[in-house]
Amino acid sequence: MKQIYDDEASTLTDAFLKISSLFFVGILIIAFTTNGIATGTEEGERAPALDGAAYSGNGWASFDFSQEFDTAWDGNVSSDWVMIEFMDTDCPYCVRSADLFGEASEIFHGSNPEWNGAQVNFFASATQLDIKGHDSSREEIAAFRDKSTGQECAGADCANRGGSAHNLITYIDDLDQENMDEWDIRGTPTYFLIQPDGIIAWVSNGGTNVGDVNQDGDENNYIDAIITLVTRENGGA
Repeated sequence: MKQIYDDEASTLTDAFLKISSLFFVGILIIAFTTNGIATGTEEGERAPALDGAAYSGNGWASFDFSQEFDTAWDGNVSSDWVMIEFMDTDCPYCVRSADLFGEASEIFHGSNPEWNGAQVNFFASATQLDIKGHDSSREEIAAFRDKSTGQECAGADCANRGGSAHNLITYIDDLDQENMDEWDIRGTPTYFLIQPDGIIAWVSNGGTNVGDVNQDGDENNYIDAIITLVTRENGGA
C-alpha cells in the first residue's frame, strides 16, 4: 500500500510541477512581449484600452483600439500615430477648440502633401461631465462631429460651432465615463499623443513641455507635440 501511495504522490507532484512550469513560462512570455512597460497614462507608459462604440460618419459601430497599434514598430515613418482628445460636447472650451482640432486632423493626415511626417489619426472620446447643463447623447456627439443641426452643444446649435465637419476624426461614446476614469482624466479637453507601438509620447496635462514650436503664441499644445515628436521623412521627429 505504501508503494501505491508513493506512486500517487509522485504523479500528483509531477503534474503540479508541469502546471507550475507552464504558468511560469506564460508569465515570462507576457513579460518579454510587453517589454516590461507598464500600462498607464503618463509619458513612456503603454496607453490603456479605449472602449465604446465609435462614430466616423456612417453610424455607430464596435471599436477595437488595440488595432491602431503595432507593438513591433521600429521607428519607421509609414506607421500611424494617434492623437486623442478627451472632451465633452457641452464643454465651452471644447466647442471653441473644435475648429483647431479639426484643422489639425487634416494638416497631419497622409493626404496632405505639405506634411512630411507619419500620418496622425485623430480620435475624440466624448463624455458627459457631472455638471449642470451637460446632458449629452450619441445624437449630440454625432451632430458635434458632423456639424449638423438639431442638437445643442454648450447652449447653441451644434451646427454653429467653429470650423468644418470633423470628417477625419473618429468619435468614441464615453457617456458612462468609463474611459475618462480609466485614463484618469481630471478635466476637458485633455490630449494624448501616442506612438505607433501604443506608448504615450506626450500628455497635455503634466507632461513634457515642448514649447511653442509653431510660434502661434500657444505654448505646449498638441500641434507643438506632433511637430516635435512624430516621425518625419527627413529622419527626425
